[in-house]
Order: sequence, then C-alpha cells, then structure tokens
Amino acid sequence: MTAHRRMLLRLVLFPATMLLVAVACSNGGGIGPPQGPRNPGYPMTLTDDDGVGVTLQHQPHRIITFGPSITETLYALGIGDRLVGVSGKSDDYPAPAKKITEVGGAGEFGVDPNVEKVVSLHPDLFLTISGGEDWKKRLRDLHVPVFTINATTFPDALHDIATVGKLTGSLSRADQVVRQMRRRAGLIERSVASLPKVTCFFEEGYGPPVYTVGPGSFIYDLLQRAGCTPVTSSAKTAYPQWAVEALVREDPNAYIVDSESGGSITSVDHRPGFDALNAVQQGRVYLVNGNLVARPGPRVVEGLAELAKDIHPEAFG
Repeated sequence: MTAHRRMLLRLVLFPATMLLVAVACSNGGGIGPPQGPRNPGYPMTLTDDDGVGVTLQHQPHRIITFGPSITETLYALGIGDRLVGVSGKSDDYPAPAKKITEVGGAGEFGVDPNVEKVVSLHPDLFLTISGGEDWKKRLRDLHVPVFTINATTFPDALHDIATVGKLTGSLSRADQVVRQMRRRAGLIERSVASLPKVTCFFEEGYGPPVYTVGPGSFIYDLLQRAGCTPVTSSAKTAYPQWAVEALVREDPNAYIVDSESGGSITSVDHRPGFDALNAVQQGRVYLVNGNLVARPGPRVVEGLAELAKDIHPEAFG
C-alpha cells in the first residue's frame, strides 16, 4: 500500500457498500434540494479544487463531510448541527462528531462513500477531499452537490476554511477563525525565523522501508514553517518511501514520528541501523499528534506549535 493511500485511509474511514439503482428509483432519479425560503447570497456558484463549478441554490442545512478536517471545520464555524453524515471513525473531534452517521467504507480500499447511504440522507452539500472522481460523478448524477477542497500548504488550509464558510453562509465566523489561526501561526513562525534550520525527518509509517512526506504534502509545509529542513527535499512524490540506508546517510538532527504510524520513541531507538542516527544518539526523537499535523483544519496551528517546540525547544523556554 502506498503512503498516499495510507494517508487517504486515515482521512476517510470505512464501513459499507453501495447500490445506486434502488436509491435512484426511490428518489425519482435524484434528490433535488429541499424547498425553503431563499437566503441572501444564493444561488451561489464556486469552483472547487477539482476545477468543478458547483452551484448551491440555497444555504445548505444537511451537510455530509468526507474528511475529518472538514468535520472539524464545520464545528469550528458553529454549524456542526447541520451535519447528517461523516466519513467514518476518524471523524472523532469534537466529541459530538462521533455520533453522526458514518457513510464511508465502500470501494476496493474502503475509502469510498456508500452512495446509497449518502443519498438516503438527502444532503444539500457533500464536502470532500481530493480523489474519487468516479464516485463523485455518480453522486453528482444523483443531484448531490459535491465540493472538493485539497490543502497542500497552510495558506491553502486557511483558504479552504474561508471557502467552506462562504458555501455554508458562515463567512463572518470563518473569517474570524482564519484570522486567529493566521495570527497564532505568525507568532510561531517568527519565534523560529532567526534560528538556524534543523534538519529533520518525519515518519508517516514504518515497514521497513520508512514512509515519509516530501514536497507537495501538507505536513512537509508545516515542517518548514516550524524551522525544519526536511532531508526528504529530493523526494519526487508527496508521500515517498525512504530507505533506511538513505536515512542514515542523511542523518537528520531531529526525527519526528506521527502518533498514527504505530511507531514510538522507544521503537525507533531499537530498530536495526537507527542507532547510527544523530537524532537517536542525541535523544531527539519526538512523537507528534498525527491528527494535529495531518488534518488541515482549525487545530492545525496546535500541530505547528508542537512541531516547532520539538525542532526548536530553545525558542519556547
């Protein structure tokens, strides 16, 4: 399984299967938008990160999120009560999200939505991450408005939160959330800006080989903002595999383990060949909360702070 697929498995979780024909028939071939008074600003058409123009005829009140970061965003905007569906068990923050109906689990890898269940919930907006073009088309053919957001940098994440705010008629609250995130992130980045860069390696998973992050991934951007120079800068993909021999040769000063990878500080210390790493010898192996750094949502600034404190503890007392 590729590291990118591993990331998708974390972002979108699981249970069921699909059946289109029965649903289409029971809904007259589609699920058109619920009737109700018009809201200012609607109809609204925005282009998503897949390049698809999506039109909402009215303010959405029955929303499905297919990505934990998007679920967290809706709650941060104060509209968690509009959620009727989430991707799966990874949608675990805040606590009320755990009670929402799960719609994920279909497809060969279990990362697709159960289309029958989605349609039965009569959503007027389906917010999701990148990938899944086939099932997105099936949902659109059933008149479900599907909107994709895909953050690969911190500014992208801020833009996506603002976009979700605009789509849902919550732009004022979204602007407030974005301002707070930008201000706190700025303080963190300024705290480490004048300090020497520290070479680091981020472990997304361990086989061996090691699964990590490269240019073009969200976590890679956070690492740089936290004052790190990732030794994976030469990677050709956003989620590459890395040979232990190459890791030892590059010898990072800090080794950061994603808490969701199944690894631990002790396990890294005792792996074959890892005792040659400067980070292991100097006690600079750190465990970081994977949900804070891998989910480009409102809590990501907490992840940035955690990374910066590990990489540059001298800047934070």
